[in-house]
Amino acid sequence: MFSFLLVAVLAQGPVAPPEPLAAPSASPAPPVLQAPDAGVADAVVPPLPVASLPPATHELFRRIQGRVAQVRIIERRSGTKSSIGSAFFVSAKGHALTNYHVVSDLVLHPEDYTAELDRGDATVPVRLLAVDVVSDLAVIQVDAPVSDYFKLEEHEPPQGTRLFAMGNPRDLGTTIVEGTYNGLVRDALYERVHFTGAINPGMSGGPTLSGEGGVVGVNVATMGNQVGFLVPVARARTLLDRALEQEGPPDSAALMTSVQEQLLANQQRITDRLMATDLPKQALGGYRVPGRWSPFLKCWGDTPHDPETPYTVTSYQCSSEEDIFLSSSHRTGVVAYLHQHVESQKLGAMRFSALYSTLFSQDPDAVEATREDVTNFRCKSEFVDVNGLTVRAALCLRAYRRFPGLYDLVLRAATLNAATHGVDTSLTLGGFSAENARKLARRYLEGLSWTK
Repeated sequence: MFSFLLVAVLAQGPVAPPEPLAAPSASPAPPVLQAPDAGVADAVVPPLPVASLPPATHELFRRIQGRVAQVRIIERRSGTKSSIGSAFFVSAKGHALTNYHVVSDLVLHPEDYTAELDRGDATVPVRLLAVDVVSDLAVIQVDAPVSDYFKLEEHEPPQGTRLFAMGNPRDLGTTIVEGTYNGLVRDALYERVHFTGAINPGMSGGPTLSGEGGVVGVNVATMGNQVGFLVPVARARTLLDRALEQEGPPDSAALMTSVQEQLLANQQRITDRLMATDLPKQALGGYRVPGRWSPFLKCWGDTPHDPETPYTVTSYQCSSEEDIFLSSSHRTGVVAYLHQHVESQKLGAMRFSALYSTLFSQDPDAVEATREDVTNFRCKSEFVDVNGLTVRAALCLRAYRRFPGLYDLVLRAATLNAATHGVDTSLTLGGFSAENARKLARRYLEGLSWTK
């Protein structure tokens, strides 16, 4: 209908050239609005040039689908796949990029797992060359050269750019999904690109592309409802360059050492960042507690209202809301803390003391891990003076079994200055050196005070 109207208007004849502008007078008359001439086509918006239109999705898919493959992690004893992901070729020598979490079993259990690529027309074995555990990236390689591979873009696209994510969702074959580039996630501890599009399980490690077919990010995670996340292409380029400089694939011990060094460097980066920042204080009842220590922390507060409960608990918590995937059972790279202000005018001193002790004795939320990953916590409890405020504190550490020098810390502390109110607080750190964990715990305790 629109094209018919456009032809009808243009068929009425050429549009007369505009009159030359008259010189303004000393007292210009107000403009007079006139009805448009029915024979003038100025209101018709010309179509965009064909070159500026994005490509059709099916054309892009047909051109590049051979560059994307499914990664299969094979359990050696059964000879069958235990998990799947996606990868994409980035060099003529058969190098491909994927996520670390797709191939993590090859790093942690090389004796139990191997990997292969399903390219649609053939299944070929792959070897693991390099990992970036903090960014969740890995480089793998097939033996045979490839003729068709992706180019990694040099720069991030403008916000709002139409993008295309590819991968193998839920073992359904290679698919393509349209979405939008929305820039880097603000105040994130680990760099991620916000992609408005559907990234589903199995698409991890696949590429997200510009309309020209260049890679702008690597699929890594989703929150559902069209909220996806990508690893920035700059991180992928850095890891690929490192892999291309290697003489050959590293052995399993070298890969574990590489992961350990990356984790140690990451916790040092976080420690330096926090220690270089003044710890702000947040009012909570009659106390001051550590507030939002860094922009990468997200903070929330609440007070449940139950008229049947003879006491109130007001909570204030901050968390990095991000972590590093080491295995399906072990996460690290976490900073989180929780304050609870407890108050009652109905219980009396004895019953309030019992309630307060129960809250303090509850097991704190630790970073996700199993006995295979970490040792048991070892704790030390004592009474300390913090800015004239008497505090009972318990500091607990547990060691990483696979990565010496790394620990999880949990600090619990409770004020002891009143009979009907108090603050219980806990700090959780995942994957820090013992020295840095204690250093941060001391700074954290210094953030407690009482407004008399």
